[in-house]
Amino acid sequence: MPRRYFQLSPSLRADGSIVVGYVADGRGYDALELACFFARGTASKIIIVMVLPESRFAREPGVTGASGQVGASALNQAQLKRWRDDALARVPKELTAEVEFRYGANDARGLLDAAEDHDASTIVVGAAAGRFLRSFSVGTTANTLLHSSPVPVALAPRDFRAPVGPVERITGIYGTRPGSEAVIGRTVQRAIERDIPLRLISLVQVDLIRPSEIREVSDEARDFGGRHLEAAAVGMLESGRAVIEIAEGRDFEDALAQVDWLDNEFAILGSSRLGGGRSVFLGSRAHRILRTLKVPVVIIPSDFKGPEYEEAPTRIIPVVG
Repeated sequence: MPRRYFQLSPSLRADGSIVVGYVADGRGYDALELACFFARGTASKIIIVMVLPESRFAREPGVTGASGQVGASALNQAQLKRWRDDALARVPKELTAEVEFRYGANDARGLLDAAEDHDASTIVVGAAAGRFLRSFSVGTTANTLLHSSPVPVALAPRDFRAPVGPVERITGIYGTRPGSEAVIGRTVQRAIERDIPLRLISLVQVDLIRPSEIREVSDEARDFGGRHLEAAAVGMLESGRAVIEIAEGRDFEDALAQVDWLDNEFAILGSSRLGGGRSVFLGSRAHRILRTLKVPVVIIPSDFKGPEYEEAPTRIIPVVG
């Protein structure tokens, strides 16, 4: 079996920069908490990015810096400094972080530019508020990123607070359709980089299967995961640091309800290809899984060469003081 899915690349390093889509509200705090959780135990640098509308923080006439950097009025500078100081105060002292303000056509554009500039391994955003506590709801910025980001996008659950300590296990949720190999491969990469156990879970919706075929479908899912896991990390499989679980239920929600989670764990999901192009989206299955998940989730793009934006470029805004 080809091993191309499991080769490490610079843009997928566990110690690469983590770009956080930050605003001074609940979603921004959730995203920053998740970035800090990811960064523990690694050499990752956290880049806290705030994308500002030019209509409110308009460039002052004649105030420009090198490389297209722009200044702001004294009043705006004071506000930006308060936001910056508050954000940095939320980062544990043992972690490395910086705040970056950008003007951009929209939040997603600014985050994508920041990810490219900093060779980021992940973009982290807070989920839009759902109807239920800790549920995921994909907002406008996250949805745009999922259609265009060349790097994984992490969603922080509502009211997420980072547990004490680093990540202890990574769970990849996979199916048997083409593209699932990428989820297994990324899960293996992250676990090897962090030197932690991994788990692969396949969900079997028994209401859609004849009772006589349930065992056959479950065995097929287990064999699929095992074959790809053997190709990627046979040592981890043999040592018990890599396990495969099959969760059966009436539907995806019921199947996930049977799954136990560690406090220090996150899940990896794959995205679906939209039509025949390079854009990606979360299909109905992934959305249903998100509504039930109790841990943060990282969405892996199906194509790491997303479409180019045609919008105006963003500019970095320095903050004085």
